[in-house]
Amino acid sequence: MIRISVCDDDISMTENLKKGINDLRCDLEILTFDCGNALLLSEFLYNDIIILDIEMNDINGIQAAKQLRENGYYGIIIFLTSYKEMVFDSLKVKPYEYIVKPVEITKLKLILGEAVNYVLERRNTHFEAVCNSFTFRIKVCDIYFFESRGRKIDINTKDGIKTIIGKINQIEASLSNRNFFRCHKSYLINLEHVYMFSNSEITLDNNQKVLISRLRLNSFKEAFRAFMKGNRKCQ
Repeated sequence: MIRISVCDDDISMTENLKKGINDLRCDLEILTFDCGNALLLSEFLYNDIIILDIEMNDINGIQAAKQLRENGYYGIIIFLTSYKEMVFDSLKVKPYEYIVKPVEITKLKLILGEAVNYVLERRNTHFEAVCNSFTFRIKVCDIYFFESRGRKIDINTKDGIKTIIGKINQIEASLSNRNFFRCHKSYLINLEHVYMFSNSEITLDNNQKVLISRLRLNSFKEAFRAFMKGNRKCQ
């Protein structure tokens, strides 16, 4: 699922944009907000893409984007604007693209398609494992986490649990350049699926919870921030 949020204080605009891009892909979740403050109060960290109007009444789009970045959002921001000269004021928040109003849906779809492909690039890898002499491949994006149970490793995936024989240290090493983090001696999680976390546990976007070691908490926060910035990508 690709999560896109559209924020514009013109409600008819947000609804038209939502309707216009809804058929771009079947795996889109599109949320709409009528002001920057509403967006900032939402679970903004878990957006893949934010379409944000620059000229809004409560706080403008540049101010909202600045707060998003300061609060830890490092996903894709696409600005909407009626004034080309305002583009230069927004460079400091590192936007992905700008679209000048009135918005041409065809152009928006083209830009969104490229942005979605960028998001999916990080997810389009596979994990290979051997079980009972059979080798199988699992999409990395379908893996929630690995759980070590002695010599057995449970791979928790969207299609259920697959159990293999192995060592979690070896799996961690094989996925070192991808979006995984060893949050506990028994758990190796996929950062793509982190929904929220506390000082003692991580909740994934399928509502499963895994423990986080106190000694690894700060390292996890750093790794998660780096992932949100796009510095850690699937290879």
